[in-house]
Amino acid sequence: METENVLKTADKTKYMREYKRKQYEEQPEIIKAKNKSYYFKNKYGLSNDDMKQFDVYLPLVAKIRKNLDELKEKKPEFIRLVLNSYLENDKFE
Repeated sequence: METENVLKTADKTKYMREYKRKQYEEQPEIIKAKNKSYYFKNKYGLSNDDMKQFDVYLPLVAKIRKNLDELKEKKPEFIRLVLNSYLENDKFE
């Protein structure tokens, strides 16, 4: 236990690099999904609350929001048509 603390504080950059490498080897899909979420958070200017709420699904949500905003500019009447097919059925609740 004592030697582990010494290794952590001796070279923090090296320790963190090894820690992340080990984490990536154990769960590569989860790490890739989280990295992708961070990328989309920064690219689309999303908040930390969005990141917590949607987690690894943040890229999908960001794309949906972007496309809805684009549709709102070009054909706002289509938004209600598209969303009603999902909201009327109540199959998601």
